[in-house]
Amino acid sequence: MGEPDDRRVLIVAGEASGDRHAARLVAALRRLGPCRVRGVAGPALAAAGVERVVAMEDLAVLGFSEVVARLPRIWSAYRRLLAEVRSFRPHAAVLVDSPGFNFRLGPALKRLGVPIYYYIAPQVWAWHPERAAQMARWVDRLAVIFPFEEPLFRESGVEARFVGHPLLEGLEPEVDETTFRGELGIAPDAPILGLLPGSRRQEIRAHIPDMLRAGLALARERRGLAVVVACVPRSAMPGSARAAGSEGDICDAAALTPPGESHAPWVPRDPRRVHGRTHAVQAYATCCAVASGTATLETALFGTPEVIVYRTGWLNYEIARRVVKLPRIGLPNIVAGAEVAPELIQGDLTAARLAAVLAPWLDDPAARQRQRAKLAAVRAALGGPGAAGRAAAWLWEMLA
Repeated sequence: MGEPDDRRVLIVAGEASGDRHAARLVAALRRLGPCRVRGVAGPALAAAGVERVVAMEDLAVLGFSEVVARLPRIWSAYRRLLAEVRSFRPHAAVLVDSPGFNFRLGPALKRLGVPIYYYIAPQVWAWHPERAAQMARWVDRLAVIFPFEEPLFRESGVEARFVGHPLLEGLEPEVDETTFRGELGIAPDAPILGLLPGSRRQEIRAHIPDMLRAGLALARERRGLAVVVACVPRSAMPGSARAAGSEGDICDAAALTPPGESHAPWVPRDPRRVHGRTHAVQAYATCCAVASGTATLETALFGTPEVIVYRTGWLNYEIARRVVKLPRIGLPNIVAGAEVAPELIQGDLTAARLAAVLAPWLDDPAARQRQRAKLAAVRAALGGPGAAGRAAAWLWEMLA
């Protein structure tokens, strides 16, 4: 239990990356003074000592259609958090990304008199630019992680501050390159094609067939090419994916094989499947194919040439196509303000097209170097490390 003078914070992080970034924020906050933190927590926040009111897995959803199936659980979480406010009486609420939930919870908390600190701005500039103005009515402070977001939100009346991107803190391979290649039996000079199909079963099923077809085609033509699939352990996945089982990894034969197809034509003898080595794949691969999301930004920060891919269900895609306001969806391209990573989205994602984009990077060192030079713009735009510390200092000032 906390002492009476401790600062009390309600925190809400509804997905895995937000959980990790929020945990660093909580650690930095506690270095500034005593505080008690409760709320929606995943493994990282729980490890940081946050008292769990709602499990992060209860809020983790993918796409518009999945929200409907999980509405009862989401509504229950909403009610529990409002009840918690009345008993816990927090000095502030920290909402981390997850706009689908937090844009409903935040105004309700504000009506209860709780100051709102939003960390990691929802990407309203992609989906609903008008929501930036709406946030001004209930967000007291907004800590943004992309430099272009600060003026965008300030122009809409939100007190926003660029604190830096949390990926710049501790982004490094899990092992050194010699160890990585040794673990997988890859020769020191062999090229590596990294495949990162996503972290959810739906994403893997949507992306892995064409990724593997492309990898097989490229490997047939290039002696020694190692194709490596970065997999996610089931134990690290959000609720819907974990329901399939708690052991093993999600890149198993069932996940890699489309419905109605036999296993053999889709999974070659070599790709290597690895888990717990995602950053190593991103860092040491000659080039990568990466599902749209945070992993694309990580890969860019490692300077590895990448193709950004994404395919979703037709309903989700048709809805997104009508509301997304950006010409590009890949985070590296948005940050750089230019195409520094080619994108193959929905129907454009085919094995032939993917292989055609990847091939020059595998074959031509000059082409790889040109692509690396483009990606350098991403790191330059994001500044230096220390986002959690800067965000915590601004929050502590608000709590004082």
